[in-house]
Amino acid sequence: MTHSHSFKMCIAIALLCVPCFGSPPEGAIKDLAFETSSFMLNTAYRDVPSLYPDSAPDGAYGAVNRAWDATHTGKWYIEEQRPGADLIAGGVATNNSDAIDRGLLVLNWGFAQQKPDGGFDCPDTFHSTSFFVEAVAHSLLMIQASSYASRYSQAVADMEPKLLSAARWMTIRRNEVRGGKSNRRYTHRRYLVAAALGETGILADDASLVARSESYVREGIALQSASGFNPELGSWDSSYHAKGLVFACRYYTIVANEETKQGLYKMLDKAAKWEASRVSDDGRINTQGNTRVGGKKTEKGRLGKGKTVEVRQVYRAFYYWSIISGDSSYEKLAEKVALKAS
Repeated sequence: MTHSHSFKMCIAIALLCVPCFGSPPEGAIKDLAFETSSFMLNTAYRDVPSLYPDSAPDGAYGAVNRAWDATHTGKWYIEEQRPGADLIAGGVATNNSDAIDRGLLVLNWGFAQQKPDGGFDCPDTFHSTSFFVEAVAHSLLMIQASSYASRYSQAVADMEPKLLSAARWMTIRRNEVRGGKSNRRYTHRRYLVAAALGETGILADDASLVARSESYVREGIALQSASGFNPELGSWDSSYHAKGLVFACRYYTIVANEETKQGLYKMLDKAAKWEASRVSDDGRINTQGNTRVGGKKTEKGRLGKGKTVEVRQVYRAFYYWSIISGDSSYEKLAEKVALKAS
């Protein structure tokens, strides 16, 4: 059975499993089918118990946040809690409730640090918050669309107002202006912010957040180069380009109306072709000329280590686009990249 046939079966099964109460949006069901597809089960979620083990007993995730949690001195970043989303997605995909529980613990540690105004007192606040908001919104939409909806209905209900408060914090004028200045030279962040606001808007039935998210999509589309790459620091980056495509594919599937889909589809088509041009015959990602990872320079992450190509995002982007476009050549490309990374 091909992955495309498997994906269609996943949608049918997902529809059958939807609880009769509070039916989730159709886009969330389609996204759930992608996340639980045979391709994702064979790649990203092949070994869910081993995913992201670096959390403290209370949920603080990663070396930076665990250190801050122990002393409440130094730096911490709310974005570092977003691995909880992969634990939840992987748990849903593989029927592993322990992973879902651990993912919720990680996300809830983040909300335990939330300020009364909805924000978080950490460096690079707007960007860091956008990562976390998108991760939480995507997680809750997945849970609601899955057979776990009833089991985790209280957990979702408890988290949703906190998420909504964080998303609305992002739309406060002074926060948005400050965030826009730091995001200006990074196209993928347009699709990240759009997905964060849009997915939260769909989850919470907040039309104003969805409307605000559309402006970020329009900005992102306008920034695309003639050759298809979405600029990072004025030129291309084959890692961050793919990262932005994953957020754009989620937005296309879960949030976008028909008019927005038309513009996004054209962008994604050109962008996927450009990313494909950066894949060698053996599945390696070409980083020559990259502005951020492995090219002209390599940026350092929050731990001070050099960033590497996020291969998981590359094959996610290719496979998601193969589903949206119906072009099976991208499915084969996703398999090639994933095989090289395994």
